[in-house]
Amino acid sequence: MKVLFLNPPYFPMFSRESRSPCVTKSSTLYWPMFMAYAAGCVEQDGNEIMVIDSPAMDLDLQGTLDRVKDFKPQLAVLNTSTPSINNDMRVGKALKEAFGCDIAMMGTHATAEPLEILEREMAIDYVISGEADYTARELVRFLRGDGPDEKKKILGISWRKGEEMVRNPERPKIENLDTLPWVSKVYRNHLFSCYKRYFYGANINPLIVILSGRGCPFRCTYCVIPQTLTGHTYRKRSIKDVVDEMAYIKAEFPDLGEIFFEDDTFTAHPSRTAELCQEVINRGLKVTWSANARADVKFEVLDVMKKAGCRELCVGFESSSMEVLKNVKKGLANGMSEKFMDSANKAGILIHGCFMVGNLGDTKDTLQGTLEMAKKLNPNTAQFYPIMAYPGTTAYNEARSRGELASEDYDQWLDKDGQHNTTVIRKGLTSQDLVDFCDRARREFYLRPAYIYKQAIMALTNSRERYRVMRGAGTLVKHLFKKHGAPQEASGYSTAAPKQRAASSHSHSHQETLVEKTPAARTEPSVKAEAAVKT
Repeated sequence: MKVLFLNPPYFPMFSRESRSPCVTKSSTLYWPMFMAYAAGCVEQDGNEIMVIDSPAMDLDLQGTLDRVKDFKPQLAVLNTSTPSINNDMRVGKALKEAFGCDIAMMGTHATAEPLEILEREMAIDYVISGEADYTARELVRFLRGDGPDEKKKILGISWRKGEEMVRNPERPKIENLDTLPWVSKVYRNHLFSCYKRYFYGANINPLIVILSGRGCPFRCTYCVIPQTLTGHTYRKRSIKDVVDEMAYIKAEFPDLGEIFFEDDTFTAHPSRTAELCQEVINRGLKVTWSANARADVKFEVLDVMKKAGCRELCVGFESSSMEVLKNVKKGLANGMSEKFMDSANKAGILIHGCFMVGNLGDTKDTLQGTLEMAKKLNPNTAQFYPIMAYPGTTAYNEARSRGELASEDYDQWLDKDGQHNTTVIRKGLTSQDLVDFCDRARREFYLRPAYIYKQAIMALTNSRERYRVMRGAGTLVKHLFKKHGAPQEASGYSTAAPKQRAASSHSHSHQETLVEKTPAARTEPSVKAEAAVKT
């Protein structure tokens, strides 16, 4: 069966699989990692696949359709995110009209609001919730006639049954992650032409992004991936499988800068982290890598990580306020961030610090305290962003129930340039106040003479860091004095009624059937098949 996996066109350089999907101010462009994992699983099952990442390939909608027309997919699986969902549904409709194929959606927003997607766009046939790998494979088996004999038996999908919308129980999380194909092989076989387009502003590029495990044991209220896709149990690949893949990447990707472990918290189990690092050392594998971590890693673990090639850790400090950290269930004790930074500096590991404003309990004073903390911690790079409360998260439900969600128009999660906006308001702080503060914090952090001097020395003395510093600085300077937050125009898609929204957010532990009228096809502009695909 021919299956298209599509990261749909939207804003240029739009990173759909970021934890905060947007067009970044550092020219970062994420690999479509979760989509690629699912594509590899379907390909491994004997299907012919095409993988297209339109933002990385500089393809607009027409260019995407032109690229696909000779492939003639029987099923198209589209990646989604909350800020892009209105656009993603339009792309799905265009594919349906152009090729007559079945359309499925996957990703964070698809998991959070599957019935809403089916209600709002008749062109969408299936919505995949949770981890898409085995669900996409089983859906393909059903469509080609050698899988389940009924749709209701496919765990993890939502679909239509006449005028009803049905949500099947979600598929259990994958326990043996070693059974999944290496995502780096999918990159090599299907996205190699884009290899050097992917860029992470804090990392040595080009880079390859993989997972050594899925799920996060921590319960931060705002983090969308554990609350939608991967869950709160940290399921780990075998150390041998991970290090084997690292060796494959080093051999197959020329000019590799580093490998990035996109595990929600790579250091969640310190003993396993140290064991993995020791295996890298024992093999004599010389490869640079970075990872996500919490600000609670002890020096002894950081030291062995450095010896195994770790260059940098991406760490969410978020706020200087212990009250705010408690409200978002961050679980960091007073003084922990400072102690961690001291240990990281001692071990020689760089830190990319993440600071978020607009959480429950934030005030103008706590925001200023967070900025002062960022300057004091002085990580190698930092990002300041307003709270991005996504459907499927506790943060979204909390803001909505408190009347602190200014809009439910998903297009308003980004500004007119595709960059971070927020629809959250707090007492004494408007959404624009939060965006404006992030703009000011960014200027104050990056324009410190001591910081500029440090980065200049790094660029002059370290050839591997030079490109990152120069490209990141060149892009960032364009945004330092720009005002952000101007809203997008309305999309043409209306949001679901509250009753329907509530129903689509129910527990995934049981089958749900909504017996509601399916709306007529929307009337917003679309691409007709005969116009879109030139013969």
